[in-house]
Amino acid sequence: MDTVNARAGRWPLAFMFFGLAALAAACSNEPVAPKSSPSAKPGAPSLEMDPIQVTVTNASGGYDVGSIQWAVEQINQPGPTGVIVFDPSLEGATITLDAPLNAQRPVEIIGPAKGITLSGNDQHRVIDGGTSLSLRNLTVTKGYADFASGVAATSLALYNTTVQDNRGTGSAVFANSSLQITNSTVSRNVVGTRAVEYGQFAYVFLDNSTIAYNAPGAGFGPAGYPQSLQINLRNSIFSNNGNQNCSNYYGFNYLGKNISSDWSCGEVGITVVDPQLLPLAKNGGPNMTHAIPYTSPAFNAGVACVQTTDQRYVPRDAKCDVGAFEFNDFTKITLTIDQSVKFNTTTKKALITGTIKCTRNETFRLALELHQNQKINGQVVDVHSASDIPATCTTSAQPWSASMALTPGQAFQNGAAQATAVTFQTAEWVAPASVASAVKISVTRK
Repeated sequence: MDTVNARAGRWPLAFMFFGLAALAAACSNEPVAPKSSPSAKPGAPSLEMDPIQVTVTNASGGYDVGSIQWAVEQINQPGPTGVIVFDPSLEGATITLDAPLNAQRPVEIIGPAKGITLSGNDQHRVIDGGTSLSLRNLTVTKGYADFASGVAATSLALYNTTVQDNRGTGSAVFANSSLQITNSTVSRNVVGTRAVEYGQFAYVFLDNSTIAYNAPGAGFGPAGYPQSLQINLRNSIFSNNGNQNCSNYYGFNYLGKNISSDWSCGEVGITVVDPQLLPLAKNGGPNMTHAIPYTSPAFNAGVACVQTTDQRYVPRDAKCDVGAFEFNDFTKITLTIDQSVKFNTTTKKALITGTIKCTRNETFRLALELHQNQKINGQVVDVHSASDIPATCTTSAQPWSASMALTPGQAFQNGAAQATAVTFQTAEWVAPASVASAVKISVTRK
């Protein structure tokens, strides 16, 4: 079916996503030829049959056997739905397509851990999905078309996918009846209407995703006047898109915490602030992402977090970040304790020393303990002292020291002891640190 005609209203509106996520870990060394369940009944509807799996074995953009174009052709044949995976040797490869991928039957395309880039070579749309299309671990780039320069489908799901650097007078992404974007990024697309566009009756769900730096049009919105829409937004970012982030917020349902750098995505239920996105870059994972600094209002701001990892498959913590990227550049602390500890019998204090170094300048406190087992009246007694001190930590190792007082009647002796140092009152972006070390106490009267 011609997708341009489909956009005018001739695509089926009730076709929803097919669920193939359980096949994300499908083994990539399966036979290249399609396979289907032997139990599938002849003449049964395709969606009642097990999906076939086809493996792409080369980076050709043409129709050679083993190419992605060839793989799509296998699934376009009458029969079950399909899953396309890639041989491990293609991890990180760029496939420059001779023509748009023309997926006319339900298909899920799953890139390897280091991703696959599909390029339109600035000549044509990258993917033309006639029914249901699901993409995972892909980069869709350098598409060129009057609308949906990157990808078009009736029902579209993007997981851990980046759509970037596509151009046209319309949108970069278009889905007519349903659209799900999870842990994904849409950025740096040249668009005349909206970067992400959906049909007038569409069901849409954005979850921990980022739509940013698309221009000169808007970032997100419906094609035409919105009607019976349900647009669910959860922990997602809209930032610095052309003339506005959202062309319309009719039907928006705000879940979690969502951030927009302008007021176009709503006035109640969304946080309007600059999320401080860093430039699109290779930050790990299958594709490029917008990192955030620890000063970003998106940091640890997620609410009702559901996604356990980010776009790069970095684990999200209980306080997930808003958007596709989970901050993980925590300040790391290196602590040492010197082995020699001096105990002054006059002041009844022990001097414990060491060094501290951080990957960025920080301030916090150190909790210190010094323990020595002594035999008193035939029993082993733990003689110990505890203290805490402020710590100013820099990127070069700095000395620290603490004077550890004892309770009256106690005294350290010459010999072995155990010392510990633990950070506390650290900022959220500082990784806690601790060190335990055997030390030797020497007694002095000075």
